[in-house]
Amino acid sequence: MAAVIAILAGHAEHAGPPQESDGPDHPRRVLADNVGYFQGHRHHMDYPKYRAKGWPIGSGVTESAVKLFNKRVKGTEQFWSVPGAESILSLRALWLSQDGRWDRYWQSRPAHIRAA
Repeated sequence: MAAVIAILAGHAEHAGPPQESDGPDHPRRVLADNVGYFQGHRHHMDYPKYRAKGWPIGSGVTESAVKLFNKRVKGTEQFWSVPGAESILSLRALWLSQDGRWDRYWQSRPAHIRAA
């Protein structure tokens, strides 16, 4: 990340500071904005550390989860109240977590405890 910031900062220095007459898409303003963004957010972009922990880098995992949720609540002939939709989405999240939350949830439900 430091190399990216250094390259952008070098280009920004070469172009000079943004002028008042520069529009939002002017290269000087774009460079200055991006240098500031990368400097201010470098701790959010430690991708080697995230990969080493097995964390996803892109938004694909989140987009896939949203797609699954939408499929469940927006299917044909499905009509939900807000509380009903929130309940089913909560249950779906428990199921998709695949870390034991689903089982723990049902083990704590009074009807499930009586049935067992």
